[in-house]
Amino acid sequence: IFITGHSLGGALASIFAVSAACRDDIPKPVKCITHAQPLVGDKRLLQSVRKLEESKNLLLLRTRNSEDGVPAVPAFSTKPNFTYTHIGMELKMYDDSRSRNIKLSKSEKKVKNFALNFKALIKLFVIKAGQDKQKRAHSLREHFGRLEKYEKEIRSLGEKLEDVYSKPGIVTM
Repeated sequence: IFITGHSLGGALASIFAVSAACRDDIPKPVKCITHAQPLVGDKRLLQSVRKLEESKNLLLLRTRNSEDGVPAVPAFSTKPNFTYTHIGMELKMYDDSRSRNIKLSKSEKKVKNFALNFKALIKLFVIKAGQDKQKRAHSLREHFGRLEKYEKEIRSLGEKLEDVYSKPGIVTM
């Protein structure tokens, strides 16, 4: 089964993929690729996803543009001792002004600095110049444009999602 989604649809797709990977009546691996998804769970969900990934029941790849603020949402939780986190692997795509074009990494247990995320969110969503840049960076058109632009580099990671998962030396975020 292949699942995909963009933005909130990406968050829902990843949650559905985890659920599907836990079912005995669905063929494995469940493969999910999302674009610009927000944070979806906590460290317990991340631990469960890692077990599903290790057993090869779930392959989950998130793509994001480096300037997009949506993957940092929500920046914090009102629940004590709860920190939002990403799950799966991340393919981060940079704009032309960077020294590198892409970075592949595994998700870690928590967002390192939600204060910086919150500051970036204010800049991106409240300040007019940031709003325009954010709209472009978050658009599916921009994601697909960068996927096409960096196709050669992305293909060097592997032809299939299974290849990407088996690549040694993937950076932990």
